[in-house]
Amino acid sequence: MQIMYPAIFDQLLAFVEFSCKPPQYGQLETKHIANAKYNQIQLFAPAEWVALNYVPFAERSLEVVVDLYQKTACHKAVVTEKVLQNIIKTLRIPLSLKYSCPSESTWKLAVSSLLKVLSIGLPVARQHASSGKFDSMWPELANTFEDFLFTKSTPPDNLSIQEFQKNESIDVEVVQLISTEILPYANFIPKEFVGQIMTMLNKGSIHSQSSSFTEAEIDIRMREEFSKVCFETLLQFSFSNKVTTPQEGYISRMALSVLLKRSQDVLHRYIEDERLSGKCPLPRQQVTEIIFVLKAVSTLIDSLKKTQPENVDASTWAQVIALYPTLVECITCSSSEVCSALKEALVPFKDFMHPPASKVQNGES
Repeated sequence: MQIMYPAIFDQLLAFVEFSCKPPQYGQLETKHIANAKYNQIQLFAPAEWVALNYVPFAERSLEVVVDLYQKTACHKAVVTEKVLQNIIKTLRIPLSLKYSCPSESTWKLAVSSLLKVLSIGLPVARQHASSGKFDSMWPELANTFEDFLFTKSTPPDNLSIQEFQKNESIDVEVVQLISTEILPYANFIPKEFVGQIMTMLNKGSIHSQSSSFTEAEIDIRMREEFSKVCFETLLQFSFSNKVTTPQEGYISRMALSVLLKRSQDVLHRYIEDERLSGKCPLPRQQVTEIIFVLKAVSTLIDSLKKTQPENVDASTWAQVIALYPTLVECITCSSSEVCSALKEALVPFKDFMHPPASKVQNGES
């Protein structure tokens, strides 16, 4: 009866969609509601009915999907009928809505379900890499990651700092899965997909926060931990000793080059803005950004020093060393926090400083 599995998955996934796209009942208008927990809008009777009935039903269906997939992922019918791609496509709906989901529990269950499904499904996809059966799954997965990690929905104004940090830790889990289950197996994954992942990590490594946050919240809501994990994952892959193909090496160098250029641009902008601001302090948001970049430079140099020399090309070293004059220009900054981060960024450059090599001409040194 294995041939029935795809049909069962299709039916269950149709139920899962009810959490965000409830079915119509006659002429009764079904209205979307914002997250009821935060009381963002008034609840109407039809919408309240949806929240109380369809959401638990859809979420229970999703739990059944995960349980069934964990037991059937390797079955021929499940592989052939692209069940994994269909699951990802369905989960993309609540993951892209995120804070706009009718119920907060939906997107959180969706992301935990995605992580469970991928931990089982990605090894299967790699085993069938040459068959082409999973070719269309990779773009869907890349778009799902993008929609979730860089959601267009904004957190509720009354979301507490503690809850924001919990949500950020979920984003970090997704990046960690990319680090452990995707990047180490780049040889078995389409190069376009790996390129999209590298672009995403680069984007997340220095990610601006929403302009709606208050100054007191910016330090927390910069998603600094998320940015740090993106940066470290990018570096881990860029300097991996397992790079065995020209394709992998090219993507690594390209991502690292863009990362260094972005750091250089942020530093230049800060220097210029502080010069023009006179005695007026710069916006807290910009100060936080420059501090993060300076910490990133320290992390970068530490990673370079731990990497096998043959895995870092001359152009990368040149870009790193080119940061030094820009960092020196920052020493006149007025912020004590920036000065502290600047000190940490400058100290590692001592390893690049050596006496000039002596030259011998006409037998004399």
